[in-house]
This record gives sequence, C-alpha cells and structure tokens, in this order.
Amino acid sequence: MLASLSQTLMSLIDIAMVGRLGAAAVAAVGLGGMFTFAISAFLTSIQAGAQTVISRRVGEELPSQVSETVRSAFRFSLLAGTLIGLLTYSVAQRLFPLISDDGSVISMGSAYLEWRSLSLGMVMASSVLYALYNGISRPGIHLVVSLLANSLNVVLNYGLIFGHWGLAAMGAPGAGLATTLSSLVALGLYAGFSRLADIKQKFPGLWRGPSNWKALARVIEISVPAAWQNFGVMFGFTMFMVIMGRVSTMALAATEIVFNILSFSFMPAIGFLYATQTLVSESLGRKDPETAAKAAKLATVQCMMLMGSMGILFMSIPRIILRLFTPEVELIEMAVSPLVVLGMVQFVDAIGMVHLGALRGAGDNRYPAIADLLLMWLFFLPVTYVTALHYQYGIMGGWIALAIYIAGFAALAWHRFLTGPWRTIKI
Repeated sequence: MLASLSQTLMSLIDIAMVGRLGAAAVAAVGLGGMFTFAISAFLTSIQAGAQTVISRRVGEELPSQVSETVRSAFRFSLLAGTLIGLLTYSVAQRLFPLISDDGSVISMGSAYLEWRSLSLGMVMASSVLYALYNGISRPGIHLVVSLLANSLNVVLNYGLIFGHWGLAAMGAPGAGLATTLSSLVALGLYAGFSRLADIKQKFPGLWRGPSNWKALARVIEISVPAAWQNFGVMFGFTMFMVIMGRVSTMALAATEIVFNILSFSFMPAIGFLYATQTLVSESLGRKDPETAAKAAKLATVQCMMLMGSMGILFMSIPRIILRLFTPEVELIEMAVSPLVVLGMVQFVDAIGMVHLGALRGAGDNRYPAIADLLLMWLFFLPVTYVTALHYQYGIMGGWIALAIYIAGFAALAWHRFLTGPWRTIKI
C-alpha cells in the first residue's frame, strides 16, 4: 500500500507540473498516459499469473519451482514487452490525429507517447520481479524501489519539462522521457535486490538455468484473463477520455485531473488487492481455504476504511484539493462534481478491489474478467457516449455512469467469492 501510495504521490506531482503548462498539455499527457497505461495493463498482467503461481508454490514448499517460474517469466516479459514497445513507438505519430483534433494535443501527446513506449519492456519485466517479492511476502523491497524510482522521476520531470540544470525544456514530452529513465532504474533495482543473501539461499537458480516452458505456460494461462481484463478496462477508459475530449478540451483536462486525484485512493488500495492475492493463494497451497476466506474479509474492512476516508475528503473539500493541480477557476469548477460523485462510491470500490485480488489468488480469473469487460463495453461506454454527447449532459453523464459501473463490478466480484468454486481450483 505504501509503495502504491508513493507512486500515486509522484504521479500527482507530475500532473501538477504539467498542469502549469496549460489545459492542452494536461490533455496530451492524459491521452498519451491512458494509451500507455492500457498497453502496460495488458503487459504487466503477467504479474497476476506469476504472483499466484509463486505464492501457491511457496505454500506448497516448492522453492525450486518458484525460481523456474521467475526466470522463465522474466525472460519472456523483457523480450515481448520490448517488441510491443517498439511497435507502439512506430505508430504514435499516426495514432494521435485519430483521437484528438487539437493540434497542440496531437503534437505533445504523440511525442510523449513515443518516449513512454520505450519503457514497456522494462515495465513488463519489472512486474515479474514485483510478483516475486509479493509472492514470497517481501513487499518492502517494492516499497524501496518505488520510493527511489518515483523520486527520481519527479527530479527528472522538473529538469526535462521546464529545462532546469542545463537540460533542454521539452515541455510535456519531457515527462515521458523522465518516466522511461526512471523505469530503467527501477528494473535495475528490482534485479539487484534478488541478489540478497536470504533470497539467493532460499530460492537458488533465479537467474541461472534454462527456461521452464511448462511453468511459463501456466503463468500465461492464468494471466491471460487478467491481461484482457486490464487491457479492455484501460482501453475503455482511454475511450472515455476520447469522449470527454469530444465534449471539450476543458472537459478532457478536468477528467485527467480527477483521475489523478482518485488514484490517491485507488492505487494504495491495489496494495490490499496484491496482499489478498498472495494470502489466498499461499493459504490454498497449504490446503487451508478458511484462512484464505478470513484474509479476504479482513482486507475488505481495512481497504474500505482507507478508500472510504479518501472518499469523504473528495466530497468535503473538492475545490481545495483541485487547487493543488490547477490554478484555472473554470477547470476547477468543471472538475468539482465528478470528484464528489466518485467520492461517494469509494467504500464500494474497496469491496470490488479486494475480491478481485481474492479471486485472482485462487486462480478464478475468468469470471471477474468477463464481468468487468461486459460492464465496461456494454454499459459504461455506451451510456457515457449517449448521455455526454447525444443528450448533451456533458462531463457529468459519463461520471455518473462510471459510479454505477464501479458499484456493479463490486457486487459481482463479492457474490462470486461468496458462492464460486475458488476453494477447489488447482494451480
């Protein structure tokens, strides 16, 4: 949770820096970032499969299979992520005119996306090592890496966006380059921590030895539903940003700011998702489903306390929070209502987050993936398009639909964990 919180804080500082360049820069980074996040969400979903397998093998006391899983998944991820990153780089200039008609947004956004695309291989490979440290109950390593890499990202942003310390003032694209350089440092740190004496002793052969294709196939099999879920949802949110852009550039900028503020609640909650995933999978590896159910219940209560507290702040002092990210009064007023609406469903969102982690830890990935994608593409996006553009409710049409979508997924995930077959799934 603390690692995710540090990442969120650094991201909020990033958008606050870009916000000083104006609404077009915010919109460009928002669109480029959402597109990158959609691809990253697909690639880093290998973490879901790797963490579930690693945790299960820890519970079964099979350390050699942990090492096989990690080195096989790492090699695959570094190669696949790099190839997809190069493909994204090659289409960035042709992509942005399809999703925006603002010349400034197109110019800045495509350059930002080019720089970010170069980090995709590093991000995917890092997600496997992140899965390792979560799976062996050493999340403190991720905290250290996050603090160091995210702090570096802020420093590089300051220099590359505004041209300090002798660096060229790149504007919004500088934020993309800063993120890529920080991703490289993060990968090096993750790999370095795997050389700690206790990890080397308990899990020998993390880096040496042939790839185990059977272990890799199991990781990919478990990861595929999560990959399509993450990609479909993040691409759906990219389409949501596109719709907001059709409303107005100001609506798009307001949406980007609100999403970044909401991440202050959402991203730390991912810590509870990953903790629940590890505890459920490890408990099932020990053939102890009752402890797995208890872990999910306790995590739900704790996550509701976290996200609910943030929701109360969003509803109570929205303008004070928004002023931290933009000085433009019109932009602040447009963003107030969406922030309040999403604040109302933070308690419910916590239920969906934790139970998604529980289902993934049990290997029951297909059900939440199908439920999430159906809600996104058959309800949320069509309703947003109709209400925001056809009936001209503007920004609020989409944000009310988003609140209903969040509540719907939480109800389905919670019901599946109460009644589904997760206790007997073999990994």
